[in-house]
Amino acid sequence: YNGALEDQEEHSPTQSLQHFISGGPREAEARATARRLYTAAFSACAEALKASNEVLHAPWFHEFWARNYDALTVVSVLRNLQENVDNTRKWLSAQLEYAELGPGYKGVRRTSDELWLRKPSCEACLVDCLLEVLFFEQADREKYRRDSLMQLVLDEPPGHFNFTVVSAMGVITEGAKGTEMAATYKRLLELRGVEVVRADTATLQSVDYNAAMVERAVRDHVRTPWGWVGYSQGCANAFRAEAMMLQGTPQQQRLMDSFRCRQLLFSAANGSAHATCGDWKLLRALVDGERFLKRFQASMSAATQNLALDMLQNLMSSRLAYAVLGSIQSLTHEGARKMWRDGQHCHRAPTTSIRGVIENHSLPECLMMLSNVLLQQMDYSKHQDTQVSVEEAVAHPISIRNANSELLTRVDMQSATQRTHHWSPLHDEVLFLTTNQDELTATFDSPKDRHVFPWLEVNARFGVIDRKSTMQPQTPRKRSM
Repeated sequence: YNGALEDQEEHSPTQSLQHFISGGPREAEARATARRLYTAAFSACAEALKASNEVLHAPWFHEFWARNYDALTVVSVLRNLQENVDNTRKWLSAQLEYAELGPGYKGVRRTSDELWLRKPSCEACLVDCLLEVLFFEQADREKYRRDSLMQLVLDEPPGHFNFTVVSAMGVITEGAKGTEMAATYKRLLELRGVEVVRADTATLQSVDYNAAMVERAVRDHVRTPWGWVGYSQGCANAFRAEAMMLQGTPQQQRLMDSFRCRQLLFSAANGSAHATCGDWKLLRALVDGERFLKRFQASMSAATQNLALDMLQNLMSSRLAYAVLGSIQSLTHEGARKMWRDGQHCHRAPTTSIRGVIENHSLPECLMMLSNVLLQQMDYSKHQDTQVSVEEAVAHPISIRNANSELLTRVDMQSATQRTHHWSPLHDEVLFLTTNQDELTATFDSPKDRHVFPWLEVNARFGVIDRKSTMQPQTPRKRSM
């Protein structure tokens, strides 16, 4: 792929595809050589990482890892589109129609059947589309258009991984009975042999309670090397669980012996302005409520006053109030600072993450108020996913500086920011909130496999996750719909 498309107004999608240079013998030979060299580079990096964990801290390794992760993200979405998984084709059509496309984009403006063909020219066109609709920063899109690793569309070889994923979902969840990314987790078991264990975290519970549930999931269900994937508050829960196990009894510490890596989805581990301001508003409401009740002191009997105070005390000390207030506190910036200050974490495990930025075309109608409120509450960022800012969603502490935070920063393999919203992993769970406008822009139909598959495959590519040696070589299988 070395050409650009003509303006879509002058050409149909079929005609536009023909503007890509078809691969001749020399191009095929060059591609084969590039694939061979990249495969050798992957093996060399895996050997270097196996020899010394310090390789994780090297800037060149960070850059190469990020390129591979972003390339595998594009490959994951591309294969979903070719195989018509879920509603990904509807999503891409909506992105090309409603998203603001950069001035340097000369690709197709609408989809066609030819776009899904497994031909180098068609895949090159599709990669160009995905770079435009997936990545937020214009600089990232242009960089990857010139990146041979991205353009080669290198799949990770088929086969099963010797690995278990512990899944910790967000502040509102049904825990072990949850359905978040259920179809993706099913495909993960079929294609990679990776079982996902859902931690039985609960809605509006404190970070310590949910961390204990993550630890229980590891203790009761994990028998292989493992890692965790956290979503929103689930990232804080999983980080806290790590600290509890590493700083706990010898039995707890042994649970971390087989820990390999972690994945953060729209992390709230650094807190959110929503919670910080909500905590402040709640305090002000209690103060104003007390002032309001004082008016009645002169006109109410002592018995009535004592009754009202007892009822208020019972309400504030109830289990429900404790859980709700504890959950809000754990999501504040101060709560995050306390968690990072006291915690120790595994510094040999690479961390990948997905951060999102919303735009007009990707903002669900049900989250418009949250998005606007968040912008008004923040004076430190203009880019957010409706619930956390892009600066806070990183996979390392930003509110405190100590040895633990510095080491976590060194293993944070930051990838390109994506054009999406905080509820990107959800679909069936938010159907009752989906509006006609959301249907039109396919807001909740974004590819779900990209949240998990690239994380596992990049760790397998660099030897962090082992393959099952007993598995026979497999032919690529089509992902189930």
